[in-house]
Amino acid sequence: MKEVGSIPTPTTINIMNEHLDKALCEAFPNLYRDRNAPMTETCMCWGFPGDGWFLIIWHLSEKLEKIILRESEESRHLICARQVKEKFGGLRFYMSLHSDKIGAAISKAEAEALETCEKCGRPGSSDNSKGSWIQVLCEVCGEVN
Repeated sequence: MKEVGSIPTPTTINIMNEHLDKALCEAFPNLYRDRNAPMTETCMCWGFPGDGWFLIIWHLSEKLEKIILRESEESRHLICARQVKEKFGGLRFYMSLHSDKIGAAISKAEAEALETCEKCGRPGSSDNSKGSWIQVLCEVCGEVN
């Protein structure tokens, strides 16, 4: 892991590859309509966390896109993802509007991510024993780090 002090450098921050990022945006255009908007308008400009959480984010996106599509044409534009990130080893998913259904779906995905390696998707656990960035990693990815 390359670090400057305790600040992770771009090589240590786990960002989803562009092909998976694009797949999410194309499959769920309402949810991720702000993905490429400027940072002055949305935090979606930063993309998605690691490849290992792709399926978790995909399944959550399926649920959220259906919720959006159930809304009237006039209301759909009000609901979208505002930010999807890793924080303290966990998935964080923020929406422009909240409901009980949206909250329940997000909570389930966030709980699943706490047990899934953010790099490869295998079962993992949270580790900050090296005194730096907290990540959820499997044994294999934890050894590489």
